[in-house]
Amino acid sequence: MKNGTKNTSSLFNRWTGFPGVMLTAMLLISAVASANPPLFSNPSPVPLLTAGTYGALAYSGIFGTALVHGDIGTSTSSIDVGITTTGTNWGVGGHSLQAQTDLGAALTDALGRTNDATITDALDAKTLHRGVYEGGALDLASGGTLTLSGSATDIFIIKASSTLTINTNSNVTLTGGAVWSNVFWYVGTSATIYSGSTFNGIVLSAVSITVNASAAQVTAKLLANSGAVTLNSTVLPVELVAFSATVNRADAILHWSTATEINNQGFEIERLQAATWQDVGFVAGSGTSNSPRNYSYSDKNLAAGSYSYRLKQIDHNGAFSYYGSAAVEIKTAPETFALSQNYPNPFNPSTKIEYSLENAGMVSLKVYNVLGDEVATLVNARQEAGNYAVPFNTSNGMLSLSSGVYFYRLETGSFVSVKKLILMK
Repeated sequence: MKNGTKNTSSLFNRWTGFPGVMLTAMLLISAVASANPPLFSNPSPVPLLTAGTYGALAYSGIFGTALVHGDIGTSTSSIDVGITTTGTNWGVGGHSLQAQTDLGAALTDALGRTNDATITDALDAKTLHRGVYEGGALDLASGGTLTLSGSATDIFIIKASSTLTINTNSNVTLTGGAVWSNVFWYVGTSATIYSGSTFNGIVLSAVSITVNASAAQVTAKLLANSGAVTLNSTVLPVELVAFSATVNRADAILHWSTATEINNQGFEIERLQAATWQDVGFVAGSGTSNSPRNYSYSDKNLAAGSYSYRLKQIDHNGAFSYYGSAAVEIKTAPETFALSQNYPNPFNPSTKIEYSLENAGMVSLKVYNVLGDEVATLVNARQEAGNYAVPFNTSNGMLSLSSGVYFYRLETGSFVSVKKLILMK
C-alpha cells in the first residue's frame, strides 16, 4: 500500500504538480445478450383506445362474483350483481359499444403483427423475452411456469390461434421488471384460467373468457369481443411498475413502486440462498390504492458475494404472487486507499466522485476553487472500509459556482489525494 503524504505547503502549490485534466469520451456499446429465444426488437403496444379503461369487457354479459379493477361493461345481456368494480360500471350498450369497436381493431392489430418466433409445444418451462410469438392452442400445464423476462418498457405479444388454457396451479410470472400491462394475449377463440393459477397480461379474446373461482391472482384486463366474460376471482390486485436493487457498502437496497393496489397486505422480501428462496423481511402494503406508491427495504451487513431478490406480494385473503428478480453484488473491502477521477468530467450540473477505504476512519472530502478556497464539503464523517460514490451537484440551490477548474481532496488518516474537475455551463 502506498499512502499520500501531507506537508505544510499550500494546497495551490501541491496542485501545480498534478497532470492536466483528462477529457474523457463515452463509447456507447449496444450488446445483445444471448438468449433462448433470442432478444427480439421491442414491438409497439397494441392500441386499445377506449377498451383500455376496462378491467372486464364482454359482448354477451359478465357473469360471476368478483371485484374488478377498472371499468366493466357489456354490449348485450347483463352484468351479474356479484361483479363489482373500482372503476365505472357502464352497464349494457352505450359506452361499451364503442369499446367493443376499439377491441375489434385491437384484435386485428395484434393478429397482423409480424411474428418473431413460433411456439410449437406447451408454454410451461419456457422463458420468453420481448417480441411477437405465435402458436396454435396454447396450454400452460398444471403446476407449470411460464416466465416473461424483460424491463418495464418491454412489450410481449403472444398469439394463440385458437384457445388459451392456463391450467390449475400454474403460473405466468414476470421477472426483470417486466410489467403485466405490456403483455398482450391474442386469443382466436376462448381463454380459460383455472383455480390456483397466477396470470399476468391483457387478454384480447375473439370469443369468451372464463376465470374460475380461487385463481390465486389474476393481474389482467379481460376483453371478450363476441362472447361472455365469466369471472369468479378478483382481477388486478396489484400493479407493480418498477423493481430494482442497489448497493451501499455491505447493504443491498431494494426499491419498488406500484401504480395501483387492491387488498394488498404487503410484500415479503425473499433472497436466493443455496438455490432456495428464503424470507428475509416484510414491508406492509397500502391496502387499496389508485395512486402510485413507493417502497424500499435494506438487507444489511451482507458478506461478499452475489445476491438475488424477489417480492412475494400477499393479499389480505392470503392470495399471493411473485415479482422480480433483482440482483446485486457485494464486494470485499478494498485492499488499498484510492481516489478515482470524477465522472463525468467535464460535467454540468452534477458528477460523481468514487473512492475506496482500506480501513475505517474519519474521512474528509472537500471541493476547492483554484485559489484554494473551500466551496463544498461532501463528506466529513467516520466511515467503514469499503467503496463509496458521492454525488457533487451544483444545481441544488445552495451552490453558485461559475464554469472553470476545481479540485477535490480526500483525506483519511495519513492518506491524502487531490484531483481536478471541470464545471462547464
